[in-house]
Amino acid sequence: MTEYIIKNGFIVNGKMEKPFLGTVVVKDGIILEIAPFVEIPSDFPKDQILDAAGGYITPGFIDIHRHGDWEALVNGDDRLLNRQGLTTVVNGNCGLSVAPAGQRYAKDISSFLSSVTGEPTADVKSMPDMASYMKALKKTKRSVNTGMLSGNGTIRAGVKGYAPGRLTNEELHQVWAVLEECLAAGVLGVSMGLAYAPEFEYDQKGAVQALSPLKGTQIPIVTHIRNEGDGILPALEEVICIAEELQIPLHVSHMKCIGKKNWGETPVKILKLLDQAERRGVKVDFDLYPYLTGSTQLVHLLPPQSQKGGTEAIIRRLSDPDYRKELTHVLKTPSMEFENIVELAGFERIYASSLHTPEYAPYAGQSIARIGQQLGKDPYDTLYDILIAEKCEVTMLDTIASEEDMLLFLKDRRANLISDAIYPAGGKRHPRVCAAFPKLLTDYVRDKKIFTIEEAIYKMTARPAQVYHMDRGTLQVGMPADLCVFHLENLDTAADFDNPDRLCTGFDYVLTGGQIVVRKDQWNNPGSGEVIVRAAR
Repeated sequence: MTEYIIKNGFIVNGKMEKPFLGTVVVKDGIILEIAPFVEIPSDFPKDQILDAAGGYITPGFIDIHRHGDWEALVNGDDRLLNRQGLTTVVNGNCGLSVAPAGQRYAKDISSFLSSVTGEPTADVKSMPDMASYMKALKKTKRSVNTGMLSGNGTIRAGVKGYAPGRLTNEELHQVWAVLEECLAAGVLGVSMGLAYAPEFEYDQKGAVQALSPLKGTQIPIVTHIRNEGDGILPALEEVICIAEELQIPLHVSHMKCIGKKNWGETPVKILKLLDQAERRGVKVDFDLYPYLTGSTQLVHLLPPQSQKGGTEAIIRRLSDPDYRKELTHVLKTPSMEFENIVELAGFERIYASSLHTPEYAPYAGQSIARIGQQLGKDPYDTLYDILIAEKCEVTMLDTIASEEDMLLFLKDRRANLISDAIYPAGGKRHPRVCAAFPKLLTDYVRDKKIFTIEEAIYKMTARPAQVYHMDRGTLQVGMPADLCVFHLENLDTAADFDNPDRLCTGFDYVLTGGQIVVRKDQWNNPGSGEVIVRAAR
């Protein structure tokens, strides 16, 4: 394989150590040497000498929370990942993995996930089991390393569909068998989405039962908690108790406090709660994205009881005028029982970002309040009518968080940077799909000077690698040669809410597996990415 010498760069090794001027030698896909000075042989090929010219040399960035399950099978997002310095990603988050979908409910699962994962291309079929997905992933020659989680929600849906109620004993054993198959296929962990159908059917005891094959394994549960609003503290206590009973690590997804009334004091209480769990022996950490606006399914605005039974049942309820009146009353009332984003954020801050029908497609990207005004409708009726017309396959953007809270969380030693990138079928994406990682560097290292370069790089590389015990994330001899070379002053995130698909610029070089995938903002796919599977421990 090709050998490269990267010289004249300030090395940020991912270990929270001060940058130092030096040279990195890469050969056969690994880091061969790191030193302040390396003598370059006179006959060494000039085109294999990469001059950092005083810029930074860092480990490749690692995003452990994306929803690019289908994209990964067709190289659909390789370019946008590499262009923002990402060399490793993990998909299948929030309990919403596209595999294992089974056979009986595969169509329902695909429809439910389409506003998050998008839809498979014509030549990609549904994935009945995780082994099939991993086999397809290994056939795809990517320019980015890729790991996968098994979604606890998808596992349940593959066995019981979106029907309400507890699992029968037979169904529970089926869930266990599917989970064991996922673990054998090499998933890095199990993701949960207790706020989503069908996982909201589990109470704490039911979740422990469903996940019991994990007990004592040190395989992490990675969870979108049941409530990120008024009920966030009991929601966190719930997942801490689940991890504690199963004796496994806990990773909390996209930490935030929704609603102004929950800003300020609640984040402090959350960190104290995590401290207490650690003192009891629970291994716990979390991640978050550097935006105040989130993105998920529009149907998530409804309380769990309104989402029971799948899409057809939801539409049937929303078509009933009396039910709509009752539901409107619920959505206007603060709740500890579910994440009432309508009450916490307001329709002015909730945007329908992906709309497909001729009736509503022209309004994509507008707030529910604004759409209602143009149609002469109450915003609640506007929400219900959109969900009916679009068969619930709608993605939303919601402005919900506080920058002060975000920075408090991000400064914590347990924090990992992520994007939570979702890939809805049609409509506008969130700019975090293309820009989350450079945004931390441009906004909070370079411009606002809140983090040092070594602090930020740690949260983007070595820290997330530790969550899944990956053998990458630091610059040291013998490690995989995943690297970024850039000048901080040249980075431009480009993507924003008006133009979310603009790619980041300013990376001099990005290497995956010792091969150049970005050179001066020009992308190339040498197929050097690996499929990352859980290491035997």
